[in-house]
Amino acid sequence: MISKRFKYDGAPHLRLNQIQLASKVKIEENINKGRYKFENINCQICNSDNFEILTQKDRYGLAHQVVICKNCGLVYTNPRMTQKSYSKFYNSEYRKLYGGRNAPNTAVFYSYYERGKRIYKYVGQYLPTPKNRSLNILEIGCGAGGILLFFKENGCNVLGLDLDEQYLQFGRDNFGLDLRYGTLDKLPDGFTPDVIIYSHVLEHILDLNLELKKVKKICSSKTIIYIEVPGIQNIHRSYKMDALLYFQNAHTFHFSQNSLLNLFKKHCFNLIIGDEFVRCIFTKGQDQDNQPLMNEYKPIIDYLSKTERFKSMFPFKISTIKMKVALILKSIKCKQF
Repeated sequence: MISKRFKYDGAPHLRLNQIQLASKVKIEENINKGRYKFENINCQICNSDNFEILTQKDRYGLAHQVVICKNCGLVYTNPRMTQKSYSKFYNSEYRKLYGGRNAPNTAVFYSYYERGKRIYKYVGQYLPTPKNRSLNILEIGCGAGGILLFFKENGCNVLGLDLDEQYLQFGRDNFGLDLRYGTLDKLPDGFTPDVIIYSHVLEHILDLNLELKKVKKICSSKTIIYIEVPGIQNIHRSYKMDALLYFQNAHTFHFSQNSLLNLFKKHCFNLIIGDEFVRCIFTKGQDQDNQPLMNEYKPIIDYLSKTERFKSMFPFKISTIKMKVALILKSIKCKQF
């Protein structure tokens, strides 16, 4: 375990609003009454069952065991909900727990629109240039489609897939987006994507190997696959140097750039560019046997131990001080008007 504070005690590590607290109670009730069922799994990269426990709780105070594979370093939730239980959870509790909201709204939609700008810029230099047609953009786990709207406004043909009908309907009704209920199995015939976007989605998928097999079938050799996940070696930047803010029950996998690369190499995808944020671009490659894996176990354990050891120093980092000063100056400026 990373440290003693990662032992399950039921206490939230975040300040939860009333919607989140009610959702937490409902989730715990569903677990205690056996409505949400769990299963043990092996590592999905190397199939090993040799692991070490990192935490027994998540940031909401829910029981949530996360382990690291000693053979390859993949970090994953184990045991985890079954697919049927996760589907119930996503349909009824996930958005309430994660965002503290009962329904989609325009402000949230445009926060994803801003993310769409960043993704468009990131993949821009690698975008294919098909003749006499618009680029086909497919987003898996599109929510209300904020990311896709930016691509649409830049002349792309967009299609989104998700399992939350309420959010899909919001994007269809308010922005005229082509958003459909379902997974890759529901992709319409004849739609060959030039770009496939998984923005903070891949960490939620239960069967990674099946998902990548499906991706491989629908993409061409020129298709760009953009993956964005919360990087487990980016906690010092994005999570205030606090690993307990990082872990949440909806995430079944926790990637570094190298563990993500291990997964994609297993299915013969080539890395074009990547970082520890994690943002990576892959393309379909040639089948190769026995591609070697990088063992991320020690680097991730060392990183988590160091992050935990120096967590208390986060408020004194130069970047943190600059951010707080900027917020104070902005607040003063607003009060003057």
